[in-house]
Amino acid sequence: MVISCPECQARYRIDPSGVKKKVARVRCPKCGCGFEVNLARRERPLVLIVDDANFFRQVVLDILSPLDLDIIKAGDGDEALRLIRQEHPDLVILDLKLPGRDGHSLIREIRADPAIAGIRLLAMSSVFRSEDEVRRVMAAGADDFLNKSFRPEQLLARVRTLLEVQGG
Repeated sequence: MVISCPECQARYRIDPSGVKKKVARVRCPKCGCGFEVNLARRERPLVLIVDDANFFRQVVLDILSPLDLDIIKAGDGDEALRLIRQEHPDLVILDLKLPGRDGHSLIREIRADPAIAGIRLLAMSSVFRSEDEVRRVMAAGADDFLNKSFRPEQLLARVRTLLEVQGG
């Protein structure tokens, strides 16, 4: 299982086998930040797709189908945050322009909560973003950014990298 520090983004591989607790409190060896890690074993990585356009959620789901993933979907930031806290997905793919709680505030809220701060975040936008805007999204806590005019292989490569998924 790969975990990442919410403070410095350092990534570590841990072996949760033999641990009876579902959640463990760990300290990052690099920066000393303490955070919680969900140790519940899953057969496959869980990905949450967050977009207010059902069509786009389905497109992303179809593109990711060659990967061995469990996928859940949310149509807005509030539903996304509820699912993130409840399901602890391994990766959240989120649109930055959402009704209600937008993607920027959702990213900041996730990173501010130690229980979910280590979840990988792939931000997306259909609006062209300048390099400064992309840097701001990354500084807010996104692990990666992809413009929605992507090619399927670009999304697959980003998801594989963020999840360290092989095959597909």
